[in-house]
Amino acid sequence: MIRDANVNWLWGFLMLLSKDVIFKIEARAIIEGLHLAWKKEIWQLEIECDNALLLETIVAGGAADSKMLELHFIHRMIPLNWKVCIRHIPKAHNAFTDHMAKVMATRFTKVQEFEEPPCSMQDLVHADYIGYIRN
Repeated sequence: MIRDANVNWLWGFLMLLSKDVIFKIEARAIIEGLHLAWKKEIWQLEIECDNALLLETIVAGGAADSKMLELHFIHRMIPLNWKVCIRHIPKAHNAFTDHMAKVMATRFTKVQEFEEPPCSMQDLVHADYIGYIRN
């Protein structure tokens, strides 16, 4: 989910999940989010992820030396001409994204962008917003 500086929904995306390890799946989601933000000319963004190991690998520079292709892509994209901040969030603050990944992503064979949240997800978007502004 991509939000503006006021924590309002801008757009979201889904992608087909493979049977890969969660580390690689979450790395692919970060790559796709970076790619879509670049394409939509968003030059300042904050990446939130509940996978502390993945974020530590990216922030500590381990992505540059990794044999995992996804980490190399992230390492190459972050220093482009934009401002990217990366922060860890608790899993409880990631309910919308987790639900989308588990329920919705199995219905699509490629990346699917949403300008508006799916109707079935609007309550979760609102709850996510409330949880975000309280912290």
